[in-house]
Amino acid sequence: MIVNVERNGAGGYRATVVREGGSSPLGPSYYTAAVSAGETLSGQVSAAGQGVCLGRFISGNGELSGVRIPIAMFSQRPYRYEKNYLCGNPISFAAPSGDSAIGFVLGGSAEGDAPEITLDDRADLSRYQGQRVLLGRVRLSDAGGEVQANNVYLSFPRSLRGDTAILTASFIKADAATFNEVATGMDSRKTATLVVGRTLTAPPVVIPFKLSFESAKGAPNADFRMYGHENVDRYIPYSVSVNGQTIGYRDELRYSLGSSPGATQMIDITFTLRGKDLAGLKGGTHFSDTFTAVVTPEL
Repeated sequence: MIVNVERNGAGGYRATVVREGGSSPLGPSYYTAAVSAGETLSGQVSAAGQGVCLGRFISGNGELSGVRIPIAMFSQRPYRYEKNYLCGNPISFAAPSGDSAIGFVLGGSAEGDAPEITLDDRADLSRYQGQRVLLGRVRLSDAGGEVQANNVYLSFPRSLRGDTAILTASFIKADAATFNEVATGMDSRKTATLVVGRTLTAPPVVIPFKLSFESAKGAPNADFRMYGHENVDRYIPYSVSVNGQTIGYRDELRYSLGSSPGATQMIDITFTLRGKDLAGLKGGTHFSDTFTAVVTPEL
């Protein structure tokens, strides 16, 4: 989940909530799972990175203390939107009757909730420009293991003066990076394509930009890791390469985008699981990671 921070016309800030890789049909603020009568679901919203828990809010720390993202517990049938959840507390949900979608809402616009952004103009926020700041994590689990695990980011524009975005970035063939069945005797590779383009408001000049990559749980020793669903402490490493060049966590690559309208840059990103790293794993074991490409213009 990403809370985008932008200047508004009144000199303050506004926030919009988006999700990468698709969101719940209920909206990008909803983290839910389907459960049947009698089934239970455990969940937790916790602070991480530069976030702190503040009652029913995830708040920023230091210069970002004016950021508050409300948390609510949610049930679709029967409808419930409860504001008594305390950030950081593990909790169990139960479906009282029939099937229902239950879980959390973060930064939603229902029931009078919305992200609160009251940043101090006297504070030096320049180091956050063009950056994505980790504030928290959301996790849902059922009897079979982890259902969802997502990070909560605060994303700042290239300039806090209210400049409009000049680049777009999205993955195509993102599902190509899903490993279904793998074998211990051989390496497995999948490739996804990142497309970087110009917005309609981009200036008619060549736009240099840098590209870096992040992993959901960070990357000790600069490698990327998939963590287990059944055992969250178990992980397997995977490697990332661009045009045959192996890339480490937060390594930066530099490109440029042509000045003509509609100019795009297509970047193939290859993910590799080494067969030797799968030795000893039981059949049916599931691992996953949330991989993020960060594109920053350098005009």
